[in-house]
Amino acid sequence: MQPDGIVQCWGANGDADKGQADPPDGVFTAISAGDAHTCGIRADGRIECWGDNAVGQSAPPEGSFAAVAAGRAHSCGLRSDGTAACWGSNEYGQAAAPSGAFTAISAGGEHSCGLRSDGRVECWGDNHYRQSDVPAGARFYAVSAGFAHTCGVRQDRRVVCWGANPDGQAPAAAAGRFTAVSAGRWRTCAITADGGARCWGAAGSNYPDVTAAPIVAVVAISVGSEHTCWIESDDRVNCGGNNRYGQINAKPRPSSDQYTSVSAEGGYTCGVKTDGVAVCWGINYFGQAFPPRGSFQSVSAGGRHTCGLRTDGTVACWGSNEYGETTPPEGAFQSVNAGGGHTCGLRTDGSVVCWGGDWYGQSAPPEGAFQSVSAGYKHTCGVRTDGAAACWGDNKHGQSAPPEGAFQSVSAGEFHTCGVRTDSAVTCWGYDGTVHTASPPKDAFQSVSAGEIHTCGLQTDGAVACWGYDGAGQASPPEGLFRSVNSGRGHACGVRIDGRVVCWGSNGYGQAAAP
Repeated sequence: MQPDGIVQCWGANGDADKGQADPPDGVFTAISAGDAHTCGIRADGRIECWGDNAVGQSAPPEGSFAAVAAGRAHSCGLRSDGTAACWGSNEYGQAAAPSGAFTAISAGGEHSCGLRSDGRVECWGDNHYRQSDVPAGARFYAVSAGFAHTCGVRQDRRVVCWGANPDGQAPAAAAGRFTAVSAGRWRTCAITADGGARCWGAAGSNYPDVTAAPIVAVVAISVGSEHTCWIESDDRVNCGGNNRYGQINAKPRPSSDQYTSVSAEGGYTCGVKTDGVAVCWGINYFGQAFPPRGSFQSVSAGGRHTCGLRTDGTVACWGSNEYGETTPPEGAFQSVNAGGGHTCGLRTDGSVVCWGGDWYGQSAPPEGAFQSVSAGYKHTCGVRTDGAAACWGDNKHGQSAPPEGAFQSVSAGEFHTCGVRTDSAVTCWGYDGTVHTASPPKDAFQSVSAGEIHTCGLQTDGAVACWGYDGAGQASPPEGLFRSVNSGRGHACGVRIDGRVVCWGSNGYGQAAAP
């Protein structure tokens, strides 16, 4: 829910188009997402639900409510007088709320829990895993009912959990002090007293390491079945984990933010705003879309990692570090470029240094002074100070065998490379296949960007032209004038002359949905 009360949803929308991700128009004061339905509270206190209603979970009672919680197939709300009302599936008694007033309520998989004014927690419904057996004598500050376990923040700010614990999601006690907790299915996360976050339970690519994210301060966190979302103190929404249905593609609030640069790669995109802040959107399995704080000049999205050049000339990298690609050397750089599993940077003295994977020699640059460098999938190319192009690394398709002559710039793609000559003509070499990846139009260009099997370039008149494979529309740019363009694997993005970013092509992970 945005600060203006408008609700945005993303992810699965029901196998039969149940519509749980299609919120109605208008303003809400609270929102809660269940398994295949969603509920919210209107400004007048009415609850409105949408999505699956097979067992009545989206049919709330009338009246004024102060809180709402959507569970797996049931929902609960707190009326204005503090009494609880639940509706939907009641197979285990999860919709049979006890009488009396509560201060908070939470709906889980097949059980529900409420917090009394004296700090006692009461749970009702399924108890196969003892998820409804509240620790005796404990007094709580907050409670969260998960799929088959429950966690609460005690009044001493310690977190305790009970119920199913096959992956460690329900430890008897978690070290540290906390202000909030969210119990999911296989995992639990909590906000620490200093505004950080800690998670425990299942691990792996479906469960992001929130503690590794460069967070300013977490103000809210919510754990789903296999993904987690949280809001930071600057109102930014971050999500990580399984993205099968696009559930981690958090939609940014509409804004008029302007960008100085943009970089597209496989499944995600990063850009630098005019205030120097780096932002990323799209797939985030390896943390490649979690840019650190600070001011940046530029940013470069690689295969599973990202690197950026800070305003002080130092390089910062984030994401996968399997081959050391996010461990840059110290010192000042003019530019940095992230490749498939390696990264290269241009030093202030014109020398090139690379780090990360080096199976084909892609991280072993030749000596000498360069004016630019570009890291591809398994090869790297650069333009020397005399204008000659030099490439190193994989050359199976001829992508590392540049033609003679002088170049302004060069761009290394997956299996091909393109460069802008001093007369503004584009020349490409390497894989051409049947989609003519290396067959550019005979126009004058300012810059060029080689993707996987397509290429885009910025013409001297400010228009963008693309060529090569166009199966997802990545070679069909919009009309208009641009400052820059960058090609990813299945999509491309450009910065318009007014500073807005626009993307086209594949959008399976939200990588083309620019903020």
